[in-house]
Amino acid sequence: MDQGRRTVWAQQHDALNLQPVAGRNYEPAALCGSESAALILFLMRLPEPNPAVVQAVHAAVAWFRKTAVYGKAYQRGTDGRRLLAADGAGPIWSRFYEIGTGRAIFGDRDKSIHDDVNEISAERRNGYSWYNAAPQEALDRFAEWSASHPLPAAKAVGR
Repeated sequence: MDQGRRTVWAQQHDALNLQPVAGRNYEPAALCGSESAALILFLMRLPEPNPAVVQAVHAAVAWFRKTAVYGKAYQRGTDGRRLLAADGAGPIWSRFYEIGTGRAIFGDRDKSIHDDVNEISAERRNGYSWYNAAPQEALDRFAEWSASHPLPAAKAVGR
């Protein structure tokens, strides 16, 4: 949950209180696109998901649709990987999103957090998957899954 609304999950959660926690120096406590996509694929394989699971899947899919990036690609250039404008590209998603704002964030080895992946050190920019298309598979499978698992009418996504 983020500000009382269901979203996606963090990359790591505290084992006792289940709150998002940081991992390595460049992995902040944040919402995480790729790990959440894998979790959604798992939840959609449950043979008889309960209403809470159905709501969680619908909420995550809504979040993925809201945070999709179009018209940009994370690709190699002469000075390493960068997020660049690319007509017709996407969707892609950032690895991390700030809890509370939903903005994409990027960590560096010195634990600094940046708004722009192009601002972090070359070593981190080139050595980590900051953007990827992992949620697309979950969105593709959701189209069929949601036909037999509609969101209960009495409850809105995110509540």
